[in-house]
Amino acid sequence: MPETYTLRHKAVAEFLGTFSIVFFGAGAVAIDLLTAPVGAGAGVVFVNNGLGLGTLGWVGIALAFLGAVAIPIALLGRVSGQHINPAVTIALLITGRIGLRSSLVYIVAQLAGGIGAGIVFVGIRGEDAVNIGVMGATAPFPGVSAFQAVLAEGVITFFLMLTIMAFAVDDRTPDNAAGPAIGLMVAIGILTTGNVSGASFNPARTIGPYVTNTLFGGPNLWEDVWIYLLGPIVGAVAGAAVYTWVVLDPVEPATPAAGESAAEEAKPE
Repeated sequence: MPETYTLRHKAVAEFLGTFSIVFFGAGAVAIDLLTAPVGAGAGVVFVNNGLGLGTLGWVGIALAFLGAVAIPIALLGRVSGQHINPAVTIALLITGRIGLRSSLVYIVAQLAGGIGAGIVFVGIRGEDAVNIGVMGATAPFPGVSAFQAVLAEGVITFFLMLTIMAFAVDDRTPDNAAGPAIGLMVAIGILTTGNVSGASFNPARTIGPYVTNTLFGGPNLWEDVWIYLLGPIVGAVAGAAVYTWVVLDPVEPATPAAGESAAEEAKPE
């Protein structure tokens, strides 16, 4: 059946997928802070003391993100490819897998989805979602330098992009494997670097909560936003380029026909 999805359909799919990441994923971070012992998760203490103090902990947060990524890919991947991440879209643009106009529409939809999710979450949970839960915003943890945070974001996004290329771009991989594989990579990244950079790997996942905090009087973390642009974008572009070069570009030599092979063997030295 030929594809009938317009760019408008794809934009809505990207909006919904990124909405899911911020609402369910970043929302889980906010819930962890909201359910922490009194005073343990308030406002800027998130930046100073980190997470894992509430009912969810790091494993619960990782599982929330796994589902928030995997389910939209399963539901809407056939519509837009479910980039749900500006860094992924930029990487696919640079490697020639999406056009400039489409990529701009995708990125606007992704950012709108992240911001919309934050606003809806505050509407449901009240302003404590930003005053205490900081809408699950990302920031480097105590003792972590900007370089370390950028490196953590870049390395995990590199492997995330390799996973996306292998399971969502490479047409030799079964379509139904993409959601679980990509979701698991995000979850692993959260478990390994969550207490370094806050584990974003996605500019829309960071910008959505940042805008929500700005709108509702939460902490101002904008000075860190460049970390969550530079690290993920460089990591994603590198991942897409490496997978293309190592896996997709090489051309296997054609297998000679049986007669040609026999003729070659019969040639005198």
